[in-house]
Amino acid sequence: MSDTLDTLIVTHHARHRGAQRNLSADDIAFVLQHGRRIWSGGAEHVFLARRDLPAERDLRRQFERLEGTVLVVDNGYEGPVLITAYRNRRALKHIRCKTKYARAV
Repeated sequence: MSDTLDTLIVTHHARHRGAQRNLSADDIAFVLQHGRRIWSGGAEHVFLARRDLPAERDLRRQFERLEGTVLVVDNGYEGPVLITAYRNRRALKHIRCKTKYARAV
């Protein structure tokens, strides 16, 4: 799991939001590893749904509080950049409704 975080650049905003939402580096790595990836709104959204949690009982109990966690990642810089993190169990519906690509300004 730490290999994923070694290459991930975390913005100040994402670090602040992670602290507000009680997300540790291990939690972020777990969501990145097990969550489903949706490209929408010009960024990649990694969403952890209930069905994405491992079937093993101990792991499920340990990480079930992360259900509904969304990580917004941009791959356009020198590597993947974690922009923000939030929790919304119904976020998948809203993520899919966003435009697929960033609009030209």
